[in-house]
Amino acid sequence: MKLNIWLILDGKRGHEKQIEDLAFCINKKITSNIKKIKKISLLKIIFNFLGIGVDPCRNFSRPDLIIAAGHKTHLDALQKKLKYGGKVILIMKPSIPSFLFDLTIIPFHDKIFWGKNILKIFGSVNKIENKRKQLKNKAIIMVGGPSKNFLWNSSEIILSIKKIIEKNPKLIFTLATSRRTPENFLTDIQINYNFCNKLEIVDHRFFSPQWLETEISKYEYSWVTQDSISMMNELISAGSKVTCISMQSVNAKFDKMYQDLYEKKIINFNNKKTQKIIFKESQISTAVFCANFITKKFFKNYCER
Repeated sequence: MKLNIWLILDGKRGHEKQIEDLAFCINKKITSNIKKIKKISLLKIIFNFLGIGVDPCRNFSRPDLIIAAGHKTHLDALQKKLKYGGKVILIMKPSIPSFLFDLTIIPFHDKIFWGKNILKIFGSVNKIENKRKQLKNKAIIMVGGPSKNFLWNSSEIILSIKKIIEKNPKLIFTLATSRRTPENFLTDIQINYNFCNKLEIVDHRFFSPQWLETEISKYEYSWVTQDSISMMNELISAGSKVTCISMQSVNAKFDKMYQDLYEKKIINFNNKKTQKIIFKESQISTAVFCANFITKKFFKNYCER
C-alpha cells in the first residue's frame, strides 16, 4: 500500500524545500505518491469549501498526509483536510491554534507550549545527513545577508573572514554567498582585500540551488554568519565542525537556541574567548527524524521498505 502525500506550495523556496525534504524521507520509509499543489487564495478556499467552481484536486487520490509550511498555507491545508481527509502536518509555528493540525513541527526557538501534536526540532527540516566523507583541511565560509533578526554590516563580516583565514593558514577555503547577500559584498572583498586570492568564491547567482546540497558533505570545517540559521543547520547535519560568525541581534528570538547549541558543543562562535571543542556529530537529519516520528505515530500498519 502506498501513501498519498499532498504538498501545499506557497512560492517561498525555503518553505517548499522543507516540505519536499520531509516528503522525500517519508517516501524512503513508506512508498508514496507525492503531489505538489500550489496554494490558493482565501476566496477560492471558501468557494472550494462550498463546492463552487472547479477544484484542481478533485481528480487526485485522497490524501493520507497534507504537508504545508508558511502562514498562507494554513487555511488551504485545513480546507483540504475537511474536504478530502488525511492528516495535516504543519512545519513552523502556526498563526492559528496549533490544535487544529494533526502535527506541528516547530523549532525550539519558537515560543510555544509542548503538546501531543507538537514536535520540536533544532533549526529547519532538511534531509542532509552526515556521510562522513569530509575532506581534510577543506573549509567553507557561508554568508547570508540583511534579515529582520540580525544587523548586517558588510565591513565587519569581511574583517571577520580576514581573521578566519589568517588564523587558519593550513585550511583550503571556499566562500559562498546566498540570495540575501548584498550585490556589492564580493566586489568589496575583491577590490579592497588581498586575501581573496586564497578563496574559491561561489556566487549563488551562477550556481544552482542544489550546489550546496551536493557539495556540503566535503567540508571538515565551516563558518557561517549568524543570520543564516538554515545554512548552519544543514552544515551541522552534514557533520561539519561549525563556527558562527557573530552578529548583533535585533531581538532575542534566537539567543537561547544559539546558547544551547554552544553549551552542548554543537557549534562554536568566532568571538568567544573560550572555544568549545566540538565532539557531537549528527546521526540523522532533521527530516529523517521527523519522518521516523510521523510514520511511527500515524502509519504503524504500513509496510516499511
